[in-house]
Amino acid sequence: MKSYYGKSFNLMEPLLCKIVLQSSGVSGTNTACLCSSGWFSDVQRYSAVILDSSALVHNSISIPIFQFSQNGTPIEEGDVVLIEPSGLLTVLYKKQSLTNSVLLTERCNCRCLMCPQPPRNGSEDWIDLSLRTIALMDSNTQALGITGGEPTLVWDGLIKVLSACHDFIPRASVHLLTNGRILKDYDKAEELAEVGGKNLFVGVPLYADISDIHDTLLRSKGAFWDTVEGLYNLERAGIFVELRTVITKQNYMRLPQWAEYVFRTMPFVGRVVFMGLEPIGLALENIDQLWIDPADYLPQLEQAIKILHRRDMPVLIYNHQLCTLPTYLWPIAVKSISDWKIVYMPECDGCSVKASCGGFFFSAQLYKSRNICPVPFVEL
Repeated sequence: MKSYYGKSFNLMEPLLCKIVLQSSGVSGTNTACLCSSGWFSDVQRYSAVILDSSALVHNSISIPIFQFSQNGTPIEEGDVVLIEPSGLLTVLYKKQSLTNSVLLTERCNCRCLMCPQPPRNGSEDWIDLSLRTIALMDSNTQALGITGGEPTLVWDGLIKVLSACHDFIPRASVHLLTNGRILKDYDKAEELAEVGGKNLFVGVPLYADISDIHDTLLRSKGAFWDTVEGLYNLERAGIFVELRTVITKQNYMRLPQWAEYVFRTMPFVGRVVFMGLEPIGLALENIDQLWIDPADYLPQLEQAIKILHRRDMPVLIYNHQLCTLPTYLWPIAVKSISDWKIVYMPECDGCSVKASCGGFFFSAQLYKSRNICPVPFVEL
């Protein structure tokens, strides 16, 4: 979610609304009309008006107004935004994006060393906001992530959100991110399958083939076996599983053994993903324990991928730059970073594969591989 500063007028409480254009003819409750620099009559038929920095604000208008402080309006028709009285506008949904997600809670039953969003167990949950946001999304939305915290901790809310996805965005592939621990209860896995249907797939992290390493990274004893039970229950319930591991200084040496473990004990996994570290939140606090240059773990990564590939298990690489990988791995190195988090380094200028590269997390300026460099022309 990306936020923008500006000025709010006639607004006493947060307002959730869908962006419309005057020319579209759409108006009514929960709509905000996007104006560039002009003004027009009959604005009362909208819930709010959004202006760029150059527009003149008319004091005679009584409905809420948000005016960007920057030039231009970085939102588009169909986006869903939350406008706050303080003058903050947060984009909760981008119609043209494939990386939209809803945050259900900031609570968690682990405190992972590499968590990019530290859990806040005393915070409020965001079920109602998520439900209202989904109701405003375009019905042809192709993908939506459900994340936290740990979304299974708000079980009833999670089920309501999955039901809303079925009702309002029936074509969307729904990607639930969970540590899988609560799913050791088979009844819960079965309920997920019933409500989520064929569009649901679940991403679960397993950071090592040894319980001590996994539990140390999650800072929660017993987490490994809880997750393994949850994974088997997801398989029993017929839910597609994306098994993930974040590569760190603590687990990289065992990537080949991890790959063997996954193949021998979880051949049902639909996809295996190797992920680069996002150096923010708790990951940044613990960076000395976690960070390792991708150049230094490449041999183990290559071996692990070969082990899985030879057994016909689908593999992807997330959060890696193409110049850090051999060209034969480029087809499985996808652009995985959310579009509002992506940046490119000065070294990327002039790179022939920049358009195909997933770039960097905006927090990664100080933690990048020594192998980052512009790639000369190659035929992909």
